Amino acid sequence: MSRKKEVERIQTSELARSNIARPFIRFDMKNPSGRHPLEFKGLRKAYGGHTVIDKFSANVERGEKIALIGRNGAGKTTLLKSLVRSAPGYVDDADRHFLADAGNVKWGHEVTVGYFAQDTTDTITKGTTLIEWLHQFDPKASQQELRAVLGQMLFSGDDATKNTSALSGGESARMIFCKLMLQKPNVLVLDEPTNHLDLESINALNIALQKYPGTVLFVTHDHDVIDEVATRIWHCKGGHIEDFKGPYEDFLVYAKEKAS
Repeated sequence: MSRKKEVERIQTSELARSNIARPFIRFDMKNPSGRHPLEFKGLRKAYGGHTVIDKFSANVERGEKIALIGRNGAGKTTLLKSLVRSAPGYVDDADRHFLADAGNVKWGHEVTVGYFAQDTTDTITKGTTLIEWLHQFDPKASQQELRAVLGQMLFSGDDATKNTSALSGGESARMIFCKLMLQKPNVLVLDEPTNHLDLESINALNIALQKYPGTVLFVTHDHDVIDEVATRIWHCKGGHIEDFKGPYEDFLVYAKEKAS
């Protein structure tokens, strides 16, 4: 698989390497899920007469890493939200309009879902400190443990008492990663997690997802992450979703042959 962008990263930052602060992302699981963490049949969703998802069915196996690809507005976020809002323990009234119009979604045995929403600033409670916000996701964690997780994502010292209202887009994204590292879910659903990240953070996420033993559904515009992480592709186009069971490199060959 291509490592072109990684080589470019190394070359362009070689001289300043000692000055670069690198986050450390590691996603663990408290417990594994069953063999089939997610199954759904006949999923359909339309907005104002425009069908975004048309009777899509799939069976996801434990450990698969599925990239949703396609143009903006093709239904990638809609599909993720339609699935996530029926996940065990998920409550968010703001996502109510993303309930599928038809179809059945079944999450499997012992599934725990960690969700990275496209707009991270809306998912972080305003008016509290970083460490207080993080503590709710693992009430048993000590201050030292919470500060260690924050430190992994480059929040050090007094940053822990910074107000969540002052977070930038990139900082909000890194806080969601802190949350996911604390929660230790066995399924990750990530909607454009690379949007506000610098190259070092994208590289750290790429490596973390490759090493993660659980199941991943993700959307990103970073083709290197898709190429190096995905084991399966859902291609969204014109209301139809094509399910390609193979890596991105093979999908590109298939798509080229199909178009010729």
